Amino acid sequence: MKKNAFTLVELLGTIILLSIIALIALPALISSLNASQSEIEDSYKSIAITAARNYVNDHIDEFPKALESDTEEKEYPNGNLEIQMLLDEGYITDTSINEEKTCEMMNDYIKVTSDYRKYNFTYQQQGDDGIC
Repeated sequence: MKKNAFTLVELLGTIILLSIIALIALPALISSLNASQSEIEDSYKSIAITAARNYVNDHIDEFPKALESDTEEKEYPNGNLEIQMLLDEGYITDTSINEEKTCEMMNDYIKVTSDYRKYNFTYQQQGDDGIC
């Protein structure tokens, strides 16, 4: 009589082989997910910096001209532009930034400084405390 079933050794071999494949593939998958999350965060920061540039262009009278500064870096008293403020005033219109996943960004700000002939925009993280 011929049986069409797997033996215990064949089943154990299959399980071991699948485990080895999973051990090889899992770190690559996790690395790929982390890289994509980092790219998303970088794109959100880029959107925020662009919004800060637009804000400075619209409120140039509040920011002395960069041309007037000497070679030293100059900070502005109103040069910390909060992400929440940029969102409230319509400079950030991307609705994905206002989702729950990016809520911690609302506590961050863009620092505006200038040195010889240009404005500099730096993304500053505040942490996870705040309005979320």
